[in-house]
Amino acid sequence: MEFSENDIRQLTEHIWMTSLGLVVQPSAKKEWAPNGGERILAGCIQITGSWEGAVALLCPEGLARQAAAIMFSLEPEAVTMDQAQDALGELANITGGNIKAMLPNLCYLSLPVVAEETDYKVRIPGSRLITQLAFECQGHPLLLSLLERDPKQPQEGKG
Repeated sequence: MEFSENDIRQLTEHIWMTSLGLVVQPSAKKEWAPNGGERILAGCIQITGSWEGAVALLCPEGLARQAAAIMFSLEPEAVTMDQAQDALGELANITGGNIKAMLPNLCYLSLPVVAEETDYKVRIPGSRLITQLAFECQGHPLLLSLLERDPKQPQEGKG
């Protein structure tokens, strides 16, 4: 399956605008790596079925809190970490669902998984990166990664 970076970029921009009213635009930096000590949230959704892969969103805590404030109609300072995680998980879910809709055959979405840490990299064993797009939103970086199961790598639990 071929995914157009332009289609994924437009999809991401549309999701953030329609869901949150926030403008997401491509970053001039083209990629983003978290600074040490900065709290980062990663939301991930798996796609299984005729195509297998994952969608991951990575952003600083501040952007996840802004998204949660809008989603839950709260003041930003009232947003809890659980709400910030829920918001990022929902954005990963919406993004994954829209990418799933681009696939020609039946596929399923997992429940979203959200992790939060200050210094780490997201790794999905047995996958290969298809595309990675860097965005900016409200002065914060946002990274979207689309990964596909790599048939050359053994799956966990399988020889």
